[in-house]
Amino acid sequence: SIQVARGIEAAHNKGIIHRDIKPQNIVINDKGVAKITDFGIARAVTSTTKNISVIGTVHYISPEQVRNTAVDFRSDIYSFGCTIYEMITGEVPFEGETPVEIIVSHLRENIKNPSIKNPNIYKSLEKIILKATRMLPRERYQDMAEMIKDLELALKDKTGSYIKDSVYDDEEGQTVIITDEDMKVIKAVSERYINRNTYRSNESNLTLEQKEFIDRYIANGSFKHHQLMRRTAYGIIAAVIILILFMVFIALDTRKSTVRSGVVISSSSVTINNIAQSLEGLSLELARSFSEEYGIRLNVVGEEFNDDIEHGKIIKIVRNGIEKDKTLDIIVSKGSENIDFSDIEALNNTRWNEMVMLLNERGLTYSVSEVYHQDIPRSYIIGVNKKNSAEQGPLVFTVSRGVSDSVKSMPDLRNKSLTEVRDLIEVNELTLGNISFVRDKTVQENHVISQSIKPGKSVNVGASVDIYVSCGPDGTEYIAESEYKWHSSMSGSYLVTQSNGPDINNTSEKYILEVRLMQYTPQGTIYTELLEPQEYKAGTILPLIFTDIEGENNISSGEVQVVDVENDTVLFSQQIIFTP
Repeated sequence: SIQVARGIEAAHNKGIIHRDIKPQNIVINDKGVAKITDFGIARAVTSTTKNISVIGTVHYISPEQVRNTAVDFRSDIYSFGCTIYEMITGEVPFEGETPVEIIVSHLRENIKNPSIKNPNIYKSLEKIILKATRMLPRERYQDMAEMIKDLELALKDKTGSYIKDSVYDDEEGQTVIITDEDMKVIKAVSERYINRNTYRSNESNLTLEQKEFIDRYIANGSFKHHQLMRRTAYGIIAAVIILILFMVFIALDTRKSTVRSGVVISSSSVTINNIAQSLEGLSLELARSFSEEYGIRLNVVGEEFNDDIEHGKIIKIVRNGIEKDKTLDIIVSKGSENIDFSDIEALNNTRWNEMVMLLNERGLTYSVSEVYHQDIPRSYIIGVNKKNSAEQGPLVFTVSRGVSDSVKSMPDLRNKSLTEVRDLIEVNELTLGNISFVRDKTVQENHVISQSIKPGKSVNVGASVDIYVSCGPDGTEYIAESEYKWHSSMSGSYLVTQSNGPDINNTSEKYILEVRLMQYTPQGTIYTELLEPQEYKAGTILPLIFTDIEGENNISSGEVQVVDVENDTVLFSQQIIFTP
């Protein structure tokens, strides 16, 4: 209880009323820590916060929520008190055949002493529950800090003598709260009976509504005069208060409230409008699940780009016609119009078909090349030539083809001689990369100490592995570069068109273009200049003929790109394959 109370206090300190505290919204993690969930109908509190018609589950609902009066933090305290009651007794405070009966019980009855159900309860905890669940908010704990203090003391003082209370218990153990307005009506009813139901001198200070209630109460004959006179004063008080609160229920019923799935909502348009405020910013799936509980249908009438609201979430509600059929027309976000590609990890976890949907929605031009990749699964994105789709020029994506069909398992080269290593490399169709000779006291001279690719790792045919070889404790350290280099070639051309510039009809437009090689490596993206920046006129043919392109070791693919230097945009790209 203390853990949950602190969670509620944390929300209250942020100005948030949960409004649906109940056991179903409390979870216990594997470390035994209680957490509060489902702030779906929570509201920021103000001095005039109403229940906005969406109110909590009926077994735990506060009286002020039902009455649609001002709701503050003390409403959560009431619901929390009901929750502790159930924790202690195994039963909810009020039962009924229908949700309406349960709601009426909250309005006209105080919760009975939980010790009736569980005689072993500490008196201190019982007093805390009864104080938290008073029908009038002013009789409850005024904030969670006060309640937490009493809960902590309850562990030490089982009597609860420290708990300040302004109510009394009747002879049946049921708590009754008396207000000044209640007392006026009680006196008037008593005098009516004493004076044969005709005396009205004490009713001059009553409201018309109170007088009408007394008339209905007397006419109903629910209690005969001689029966009433035999009751104790407390019995009279309790009976009258029940009927006063029943009158509140009648008034509530005239507003034609309805109950769905244990939750009360009003049928007025104000209700739906207020529910609509809670839906904005939610995902469409979550919003539909939430609104269906209240018999409200969501109708998607449009989609818009929005920089602040994520893709698939509700931007706004169109309230036309909601009074008639409880339907809310909604606008759903298509996400930001510009796509951010700067998060490489997120990009590597994005399927290409998902990206295509986003690109097509925004009418973006793109091209794609596929390459084998050891770590990124098939159909997932390896990289893109821009950090943001707002940058000029077409987008060029590289997508993984998964692991190559020609895959080898890297052999264990450690503690093997150079002769043995070369044999293993050849047998497994791999490539020996750089050989670094380093001093070592533990490994025999001319034997391998370690290797750049872990043994057992899947690699493509031709993959290059660097090794570190012992030159003994006193040998000369040096690096023997690999006798293998990764090469490729290309033969093609690129037409420099007017469409590259802002004026498509200007045939004299000039551009500064560069040709470069782009390769994705474990260390990141590497660019190698193939043709230094030069000026080209629109309509010029740029030859792309390269007979010997040297790439990074162990990287089997790359892209030759034509880049507009001034705008840093890729105008053309072509994939090439490297072999050792």
